[in-house]
Amino acid sequence: MLTARTNPGGRGGYSTRDLIQCAEREARARRIRYANKVLTRRMTQHEADLEIDKMDAIAQVLSEIEERERLL
Repeated sequence: MLTARTNPGGRGGYSTRDLIQCAEREARARRIRYANKVLTRRMTQHEADLEIDKMDAIAQVLSEIEERERLL
């Protein structure tokens, strides 16, 4: 497996698709993890929504980059 440590610079040797999939997985995980934090009042719903939205935005930006790369 490629890692940032063994492949310094840029994207650490990861493809844009790999990064998109990672961001999407993280957004799904946050939905589960943050729901529990909201229930136990360790996080507000607003805070949870903001953090999930940020990860969704990262996935979207990466998807747009991937689309531009395909056009080149």
